[in-house]
Amino acid sequence: MVKDTEVKQSNAHFANGNHGGLVCVFTGATSGIGASTLQKMVTMFSSTTFYVLGRSAAAFAKHRSTFTGIGPDCKIIFLEAEVSLLSSVDLAFTQEGLETCFALSYYSRMRLTLNLLPLLRNAPNPRVLTVLSGGREKIMREEDIGLKQHWSSTAVINHTTTMTSLALEHLAKNERRLTFLHVFPGLVKTDIIANLTAPESSGLWIRFQVLIMRSLVALLMVFIGVSPKDSGERQAYHLTSESYRPGAWLVGPTSDVIPPNSALEMYQERGWTEKIWEHTIGIFQSALISGDNSIRQ
Repeated sequence: MVKDTEVKQSNAHFANGNHGGLVCVFTGATSGIGASTLQKMVTMFSSTTFYVLGRSAAAFAKHRSTFTGIGPDCKIIFLEAEVSLLSSVDLAFTQEGLETCFALSYYSRMRLTLNLLPLLRNAPNPRVLTVLSGGREKIMREEDIGLKQHWSSTAVINHTTTMTSLALEHLAKNERRLTFLHVFPGLVKTDIIANLTAPESSGLWIRFQVLIMRSLVALLMVFIGVSPKDSGERQAYHLTSESYRPGAWLVGPTSDVIPPNSALEMYQERGWTEKIWEHTIGIFQSALISGDNSIRQ
């Protein structure tokens, strides 16, 4: 367990080291954990460029003024994009038929990571952090990885969590200089669950399940949820601490590295790191209408 005081001390020490001239890319930084992490990072770097991908420049405007005030020598560049669309990540404009929650939690994150690999390979300390549910992997419906036939809010969480861990492990095997962190932040007082919706084609039972989940999580957040500010401080620690060396790591709410659970070990032993990446590349190739033949496994 890394205590809050240790996190703050580490971040302060890093900030005093005069780190600058770097480039950081954020998605989901217009609110919640992402915005709080970006706000902390701006105070820890000098002369650094932060690219922020999001749906609404207007929604980000209030954060931009704050960030500019606390990090005047940093450059904040907002790129307006519908991140749930893989084509928006590629700066194209096509509709792809991918379910939004699944796309936001998994496919778009992997597509962005894949696109940034050439730059990450040349970075001095390349690090990729995805905040989801690292260490909470579950058994998946192996015959329906993309949940086209068996969608439910629980299934989406389970699939995207397990797939993320396996995909990052695949990338780490091929990118030996890069650090990949799959973080479970615990319950954070954000609106991410409140905004969870079932696909339009869902029946009443699925919609009812989503409603119950949203209500239960909202109640738990009142009693045991941590603030976005505290979570952002900890994510900044994950991005800058020397505790995380190159490789793929599962990181818990108190910043401990978590060993693979039985479900993840089972998939690792059966070669699913490669199977999941092949599935992912297949989705990219079928969803994107870009004529780009440069995608590699």
